[in-house]
Amino acid sequence: MSALKISILVHSPGARPEATVEWALERGHLVKIHDLYRGDQLPTLNEFDWLISTGGPMNCFEDGSYPFLAAEAELIQQAIASNKAVLGLCLGAQLIARAQGASVKKNSHWEVGWHTVEIDDAYLGKSQLIAFQWHQDTFHTPEGAVRIATNTATENQAFRLSNRVVGVQFHPEAITEWVHECANDPEYPVGPFVQAQSELVQGLIHLPAMNYWFRRLLHQIEGDL
Repeated sequence: MSALKISILVHSPGARPEATVEWALERGHLVKIHDLYRGDQLPTLNEFDWLISTGGPMNCFEDGSYPFLAAEAELIQQAIASNKAVLGLCLGAQLIARAQGASVKKNSHWEVGWHTVEIDDAYLGKSQLIAFQWHQDTFHTPEGAVRIATNTATENQAFRLSNRVVGVQFHPEAITEWVHECANDPEYPVGPFVQAQSELVQGLIHLPAMNYWFRRLLHQIEGDL
């Protein structure tokens, strides 16, 4: 396979793309990181074969505070229409939903920690995955997309619009440092689906299996390009 051009959109220093970059470089792809929160410009359509939108603390409609959000949603829409690969992670998934006209709103509760999700995907099969969660917002599955993951805390955990367009609400790309930082957040959320801070660290035993599923997803999208 020839090298793919992958643009990664980063919205926050707390949602770094190390796991994604590591996989891409292992596979010989060309990676460009756009730190939007630092003022980097969005890529143009001809700069990438695959667009990856990462997480962030903002709501995907906070255009007044984060002007790049509206432009990013438009870019995602154009990329999908151009048959490019698009992967959204947490906020990124919400931005895909927004770009496709689906609603995104605050849930009645936070979902934080290691929670089981039920996977049912035509490409990756059926499984139970204990996934790392850190979100309050939730999306409706866009028209034409298929929900591929769910749980009792958040009905819409992931969707697939096509073989190369996927949105994932949880964080399969999380790394150990992330989890420790989240566990030490001075504004740690509360709620019925929020685990104790100590449980976040204890839950790191689930990280290898979750990261393995993430790499399978990346391989699948790569293989369809």
